[in-house]
Amino acid sequence: MLAVFDLDGTLLDGDSTGLWLWGRVKRSPLRALAVLVAAPLAAPMVMIPRTRRLGASILLWIATAGLGERALRDSCAKFGETFRAGGNALAWRPGGLAALKAHLDAGDRVIVVTAAPAILAQALIGPLGQPIEVLGTSLKRRGGGWVADVHCRHQRKCQALAEAGHGAHWTYAYTDSLDDLPLLRGADKPVIVKGGKKAERRLFRAGLTNGRAAAW
Repeated sequence: MLAVFDLDGTLLDGDSTGLWLWGRVKRSPLRALAVLVAAPLAAPMVMIPRTRRLGASILLWIATAGLGERALRDSCAKFGETFRAGGNALAWRPGGLAALKAHLDAGDRVIVVTAAPAILAQALIGPLGQPIEVLGTSLKRRGGGWVADVHCRHQRKCQALAEAGHGAHWTYAYTDSLDDLPLLRGADKPVIVKGGKKAERRLFRAGLTNGRAAAW
């Protein structure tokens, strides 16, 4: 069986990309100033699905300007090390880790598919030392910095799974957001990791009569 997990808000209690970018920005007065100038434009764009990739790319470029590929990888690896040492606000969600472990113990194939940069997600998931495949947003170099190439969100998560050889259907899908509705609809057992009647009603209104809400 195939179990597919979102990352931020599902396995992690926080926004890994936001914390990584902010960590880079706050160490540089020049980057911080650039973010202050760009934020009135970029921040609203990030909130709207149609313009989210462009808005995120603006902030990503500011935070990574001047980095080559090796330095980019080193930055993500260092963020992962800080996370494992408890040095930032990011944390694993106990319910998420428990579900992940249960699927691995059962011999299921486990995939994390996330809108976070794949290189960052791998730096967080890889040290778990488990056979977990990671799919995420690809980055490309532009003007001396990095921007989003293929933004792995919404329907694109399903496309990423198909391109990786996992077809169009999976047994389980876990996410905290109905932005992942295509991912949930592709699952025999979709789970939204927000408990309570409100979450159950959201699943029902989305037509996911086979879905369930889990309080993680």
